[in-house]
Amino acid sequence: MKKLIFIGAFIINIIFSVVHALASPHPNVSDSHIIHNAGSVLVMDAQTGAVLYETEGFARRYPASVTKVMTALLVLEHVEDLNERIIFSHNAVDLPHYAGRIDMLEGESMTVLEALYGIMLPSANEVARALAEHVSGSVPEFISLMNLRADELGAYNTRFINPCGLPGSDQFITAYDIALIMQAAIQHPLFVEIISTPYFDLPPTELHDEVRQMRNSNVMVRPSREEYNSHVIGGKTGFTNAAQHTLVTYATHDDFGIIISVLFASPRGAIFSDTAALIDFIFHGISNVPPVVLIEEVEVIEEIETVEEPEEHDESEIVDEIEETEDFEESEAPEELETILTFTYVPHDYVSNDKPEISPDNSPTPAEQENYVTNEPQEISNTQALIVASILLAITASALLFLWLIYKQTSS
Repeated sequence: MKKLIFIGAFIINIIFSVVHALASPHPNVSDSHIIHNAGSVLVMDAQTGAVLYETEGFARRYPASVTKVMTALLVLEHVEDLNERIIFSHNAVDLPHYAGRIDMLEGESMTVLEALYGIMLPSANEVARALAEHVSGSVPEFISLMNLRADELGAYNTRFINPCGLPGSDQFITAYDIALIMQAAIQHPLFVEIISTPYFDLPPTELHDEVRQMRNSNVMVRPSREEYNSHVIGGKTGFTNAAQHTLVTYATHDDFGIIISVLFASPRGAIFSDTAALIDFIFHGISNVPPVVLIEEVEVIEEIETVEEPEEHDESEIVDEIEETEDFEESEAPEELETILTFTYVPHDYVSNDKPEISPDNSPTPAEQENYVTNEPQEISNTQALIVASILLAITASALLFLWLIYKQTSS
């Protein structure tokens, strides 16, 4: 009889272990509280588009240079020969003084491939303009293409006004929308290769005799930096005073890919610490990662307001300041944003395959956003159904075996 009890306990332990593993393929979102600094964060399954976690993921924010993900996507979709050379026009290089650039000059040229590295690594704004002119003939035509493509992807709460992400009126995006755009971009292997590149050497041109090294502003892919994360394949950073710091990231673990959007974060290190915290949460079940600054210090835009070309700095200047100089001072936020509120952030949970269609004309109110929040489990997949069926079969077989052993024991 002791032998039967031992066998029965062993079978029950196996069953409970398998059921527990099935019930928890990913961290339990409803029981977790992620500490982060950004106004909006969202994690998306890179393959299915399912939202795994979000806080203010459908709130409109200024995009800054994460805009360039869309620019790169359109280039890859419309240019067949990446060795074509782009000649920089006066309009392309005529930028506001605060805009980051790599000092391309009027009449200078580079290949489309080199230009893609130029917008995705150092976030060069004159290169983004030159690419727009190369693809569509003019920047306005390219902007129309950007907004049309956003709508095709389901990024209904997005509006672009330039190919760079530089500040201006009537421009917005959401953490969900930029994740959708990133999901489309990573379907191109070349895009993934570019965003994963720590450094790229730009060959000499007609007007520059020396090689210029371009550094990836996303330091999470640079092994020499303390922010380096082996899960991160690549991403795109951004910064303006109105947008604060932004980052969209593609990360993988054991063939499972996720896209992480972090918008309206401060200080700059928050985009990297928030991304790392969300990676740890999704891949390793680690939550409550210490933030860079207290959550109460984060300023969050409640509603997008019109901004008329304020004096702002692009994130590439911030990178240069961090790594090379000591005398850079970030400009103050424009007066138009004096109504920005501060409050303590209370993350809520979101697990859904639904993709809300928010009208571009109206930001969702808090009450409307609640309509997109659900803690219902995702629809079971074919793989999960097969596992459940296998477990039930194993349970039945184990029960029959146990009863047979009891019968044999009693009959003998």
